[in-house]
Amino acid sequence: MKLLSHDGERLVFLLNLREVRSMRHLVALGAAAHRGTVRLSHAPEALPPSAVEDFNAAIALQQRANREFLQQLFSPTSSQLTSPTRGRRGFGLTLSRAEVERFLQALNEIKLAHWEHLGCPEFEVDEIPEVHPTNFPSMWLMDAVNELQMLFLRALASPD
Repeated sequence: MKLLSHDGERLVFLLNLREVRSMRHLVALGAAAHRGTVRLSHAPEALPPSAVEDFNAAIALQQRANREFLQQLFSPTSSQLTSPTRGRRGFGLTLSRAEVERFLQALNEIKLAHWEHLGCPEFEVDEIPEVHPTNFPSMWLMDAVNELQMLFLRALASPD
């Protein structure tokens, strides 16, 4: 995937078929990942009784909206993902700055869900968890999401 143009508000990326298929698989893996509940305070008794439930419901709603955004973005009927045409080699993905930021947020949700799946590991470089069949998909997905996030952050930071 590479940035073709950036006019200040719209960014256009070029993706080959393999990248489009990979993004669709990533979106499917992300749709299957769900985050756990969030703890709002070290002193939950200081909060109104419904605060935790209301917060978690709002977070779940936002996560669902992010998953739906990604699914729509890479669906075969997406208006933002255009198929190759004569003279063009690859798919065009056109996003506004706000959509890129939403894409980054949705990718981060996927990464956090898989991080939680791994038990939220905090480790030093020499203590990286061993790779085995049960944790490999989550570890691979987190690395792939990191790379995509860097690509989109560089694109946002590029001069108009």
